[in-house]
Amino acid sequence: MTTDPSRPRFRRPLLMLSAGLLLAWAAHAGWFERQNSAGATHVTLATWNLEWLMSPGTQAELQARCTRQQPASDERALPCTPGRTPPPTRHEQDFQALSRTAQALRDHWAPDVVALQEVDGPEAARLVFASGWRLDCFSRRAHPQKTGFAIRERLPYQCNPDLVALDVDGTSRAGTDITLYPGTSHAIRLLNVHLKSGCFDGKLDRSFAPCQRLRQQVPVVEAWIDQRVKEGVAFAVLGDFNRHLDRDARFDAGEDEAAPLNVFAAWSDDQPKGAILHRATADQAYVPCDAQDRHSRYIDDILISDRLRQRFGNARFGRQAYDPADAVRQLSDHCPLVWSLQR
Repeated sequence: MTTDPSRPRFRRPLLMLSAGLLLAWAAHAGWFERQNSAGATHVTLATWNLEWLMSPGTQAELQARCTRQQPASDERALPCTPGRTPPPTRHEQDFQALSRTAQALRDHWAPDVVALQEVDGPEAARLVFASGWRLDCFSRRAHPQKTGFAIRERLPYQCNPDLVALDVDGTSRAGTDITLYPGTSHAIRLLNVHLKSGCFDGKLDRSFAPCQRLRQQVPVVEAWIDQRVKEGVAFAVLGDFNRHLDRDARFDAGEDEAAPLNVFAAWSDDQPKGAILHRATADQAYVPCDAQDRHSRYIDDILISDRLRQRFGNARFGRQAYDPADAVRQLSDHCPLVWSLQR
């Protein structure tokens, strides 16, 4: 007899199941309800750009056929552009130091989800995130700079299609999309982005290629936001925005939604009604990742919808800086940024 894999494995009536299976099913159902109850009272989100994270073997293989320009999204290669810093070379001690940071993040903040950028898929992420995590929903991109998620083990979730429209020129990074607690009243939609680098401040209508690319990406994210608002879904957009949103938020985006002048005001415009976002880094002093941190303002951030903000009365912002003892290690030019929301 041919078995249809799409049909349930167990076809016997429930009454014929053994007592042991019934107890196991009941325990699982109870666990699922507890997980959903936890999701109703708190959620902790984090984001972390891991700067070209890949295995040493992969790096050696790709470096052998590196290109002078940034590889296209469908190219499996690394850049070796003259005059630019190459991707970092890491050794076992470096991965161990990054793993200790991930463990400290888990011990201190217990995040439900960590949005990851510049990671070459789940195998590379496993070099940093040990047991207790599901590493999933990575963008389908040949280029080793991918976005994806580390999800707390046993937390219900589903991967949604990539936001491929963010790749506006064939070399930019797609967004990745996940739903926590799918199919329940506690569902939260998350969009992980790594936007075009280089246009950190100022209006987007300048004759400067990074600003022109970012200007193309902003309406793509806005369309995603507006659709979630229309659906009545709580959501967050998080990741590496490559933009000083604290400055950006002070200026108007202009009247042309297809060609905005700024980023944050384009997304948080109450059009449609309810399209209001709240920034994790608003009014927060910059916390450096380590003594060598070259940034002075946040470019990583977590933006939550007004619906999600209304669900929780308390918010705690944080940063998981690197251990000074790991200063000699090759870590990342970013470190985890966290926003914990509770009733």
